[in-house]
Amino acid sequence: MSKCLTKHANTHDSATVMLECTAADGKLSNCTVLSDSSNGKGFDKAALCVADALPMGSKTGQVKVPMRFPGGS
Repeated sequence: MSKCLTKHANTHDSATVMLECTAADGKLSNCTVLSDSSNGKGFDKAALCVADALPMGSKTGQVKVPMRFPGGS
């Protein structure tokens, strides 16, 4: 997560992002940003980056994925 955050957003800021993705074969794909509390600060891109590496186990279908970036580091 920190690699995605430092690449796309300011680690001192905080944000919450809600994604909607398709879960299949243990991975997420076709993610879209439903909401971003710090719009325009790159947290949407950071969340999409994290989603690419997030393991989903046996879940399948459309899933909502909340992400919280606490800031302060």
